[in-house]
Amino acid sequence: MTFRTRVWRALAPLALAGSGILAGTASLPAHADPGASWGAIASRQGAYGFSYNQPSRGEAERAALAQCNRVASRSGQCEVRAYFDRSCAALATGNFGEWGAGVAPTEAAAIKTAVGTCESYLPTEPCKVTVKVCSTR
Repeated sequence: MTFRTRVWRALAPLALAGSGILAGTASLPAHADPGASWGAIASRQGAYGFSYNQPSRGEAERAALAQCNRVASRSGQCEVRAYFDRSCAALATGNFGEWGAGVAPTEAAAIKTAVGTCESYLPTEPCKVTVKVCSTR
């Protein structure tokens, strides 16, 4: 065995371990984790608020409630109807205060759930989508 071969055999495992190949963990391009992207919908009769791309559920709910309460001109009257992380939500309302919320991976699915839930309360007119929102991250 030549000197060159002995050096190669001694150093090759170190080189492979440093690259991750020996351990089975070859380095791949790093992709950033999108992280949380919370949103919420709050409402009361005649008013609603929403938020999206918030770092936590609590912040999303607070932002939606604050917006709803500003529109309603009465603090404390709004309630969180839906919250979501990296998905979509919708709120549908009926003509006598009926409401339904839906959360789903797509806007269309969230709307379908919200309208279906609202109409299960048998409104005298079809429920209408009041607000729909999706995370953009």
